[in-house]
Amino acid sequence: MKNNFSAKALVLNPIIVILYIIFCSILLNFFEYGGTARRVPVLIVIAGSLLVWFLLCLFFRKRIRKRALDQSDTFRKMSAYWFWFAVVSLIGMTVYTGFQTYQISQWWGTPLHRKIREWQTETTIDLEETDIISQGLDGLLAEIDAEIDLPEKLYAYSTVELEFNRNGDIESLYMPVVGENEEGLFESFLITSTSNTNQLTVLRNEPQDTYDTDEDWLLSPLVDTVDQLPISELIKEWPEEEIFGIYYAGYRTWGYNTEGIYYVEDNGPVALETANDEIIGYTVSLFLPGRTNDTTPMRFIDRSLSGPAESQARETEREVSLGYQLDDRQQEVYFLTKELGYRLTVTDAATGSRWYGLDRTADGGMIWETVNPDPFDGRSGESSGIVFFDEALGFFILSMRSQSEAILFRTDDAGEVVSAVEFPDPDVSMNDSEEDVSSPIPQLPYEENGSLFVRLYPNPTSEYMHDTYYLYQSDDAGTTWNFVEVIEGSED
Repeated sequence: MKNNFSAKALVLNPIIVILYIIFCSILLNFFEYGGTARRVPVLIVIAGSLLVWFLLCLFFRKRIRKRALDQSDTFRKMSAYWFWFAVVSLIGMTVYTGFQTYQISQWWGTPLHRKIREWQTETTIDLEETDIISQGLDGLLAEIDAEIDLPEKLYAYSTVELEFNRNGDIESLYMPVVGENEEGLFESFLITSTSNTNQLTVLRNEPQDTYDTDEDWLLSPLVDTVDQLPISELIKEWPEEEIFGIYYAGYRTWGYNTEGIYYVEDNGPVALETANDEIIGYTVSLFLPGRTNDTTPMRFIDRSLSGPAESQARETEREVSLGYQLDDRQQEVYFLTKELGYRLTVTDAATGSRWYGLDRTADGGMIWETVNPDPFDGRSGESSGIVFFDEALGFFILSMRSQSEAILFRTDDAGEVVSAVEFPDPDVSMNDSEEDVSSPIPQLPYEENGSLFVRLYPNPTSEYMHDTYYLYQSDDAGTTWNFVEVIEGSED
């Protein structure tokens, strides 16, 4: 028996126990924080080393037993103690790892939790028909419905974005929808494209007892309008190699600007020449992604689709709050007074990116007029802030698609001319680190003692805490900026 302990102790030697503990620790970190490129190779090396060791021990088991027989009595006695210590350590670490893995799987936002949710809620659909031009959105939704049983009445809970090539093949799709099922529960689905043009992914969320659906976001007007449009004819004059986009944000108001507006009639779309009344309706945009600055999008409104009466009632009963806010379409708005306000409105979008126009209202949001149709000079991204200090001086932030870069813009003529703000290099290191922090993220300016101040946070891909930032000051209303200091945050 003692000889068996000696042989087993040789197999479960301290190096093996330590490697197993390290393996479990890295595995837990991987489940909690991710880091495939950094942690998975280490896990593979350790697991491979342990596997090779045990295979070698199995292959040379006779030699190991013979070597154990040659050991002294003292060694054999210590081997017994070590063997049981090693067994208890391995079992304890395994139980602890299993318990912690379960805990991590319950923590919202961890990579393991996200992956488990994907397994539980994600469905991959193989499409039989991929030509969106010939089958329309109605045919596409029919294929999806056959797989996951969509609710009969659907609403979009965010913008719908679709890109396709001249053959009609889907290049990308982002379609977030929600509806009430037969059991009276509200189910929401995120339908997206994959790298395979013949596949879609549907992420289904947990059903809810209640959901604040908005008639402004009915999906059926998008489906009906697209099915009526002669898309092949409409894109005929556009470049052959281009990718084309469809964008839908529900019931929209265009003021009196007729540029690119078409009414869908029985005989097809008709360009709107003049507008005696405010242009409003469910709008489907057809455009060239990334080319909206030189190619005007075509925006189609089917007047046979009546809009929600309560939408117009909300406009007339609107209570204006001063300062920054989001409107019913989650567009960023800033009201300087009860009457005067500015708005960054989405004009068109490609998957993950948006193009904006700057609107102004002088009557509390009843009527909006476009001040600048392209304040960001052709750049796309996602707006992440707007502020005005008086009728003319305002600032906006546009975040890039990668979320690792953002640009602060400034206007001193109420938005007619907008320019990017430049900050001098602080030429200092944070936390005495040599890591390059080359893309600090600006926040909106704030006023203090007659001066404007801006915080620039480090690149979000770095490991710095969010409360560490560069502080800049301007004494000329944001025309020029001077570096003040680095505000160091605590590292928890």
